[in-house]
Amino acid sequence: MVTISHTDFTSDIPLEAILRVKTKEKIVGIITKLGSYISPNLKKDETARRAAAILLDDPQLVLDDLSKDELHLVKEFVDAGANAYIRRKMRKTPYKLQKYALVLTYEDFDTNLWQMIMPDAVRLAFAPYIDGAIAFKEKHPRKLTRKERFLLDWLEYGSEESEK
Repeated sequence: MVTISHTDFTSDIPLEAILRVKTKEKIVGIITKLGSYISPNLKKDETARRAAAILLDDPQLVLDDLSKDELHLVKEFVDAGANAYIRRKMRKTPYKLQKYALVLTYEDFDTNLWQMIMPDAVRLAFAPYIDGAIAFKEKHPRKLTRKERFLLDWLEYGSEESEK
């Protein structure tokens, strides 16, 4: 989780800059956890740049890994627009969005709230896919493997093509 010291941050911060705060091993771990690959032999700046490109080019990697509640949180960010802080009660375990450094978090210990802001690049990358991801999660509550997801997509879209 990347924490910030005040809520003056704006959402125009690049994802790459947020990832650079993490160690190279943590960045590689995030990408590996999502089922993609990034070489551990790269320098930290290049690792952060490539990780940001992977996350932004294929937002479905992240959306498939999120719970229904977190997908609704992403929807809130998308609907709120730029520079919007979303507040949530602090929890023992951070959200995956926080673990994957996709939001900046201000910890307000007085009110026991997290105030989170999502970078514009992430919000815009997720926006076209979020409604479909929520609908899919409603239909299939357990996490599907990549193979199962591929087969479902193929059955859904492949059958449409064969009917034409």
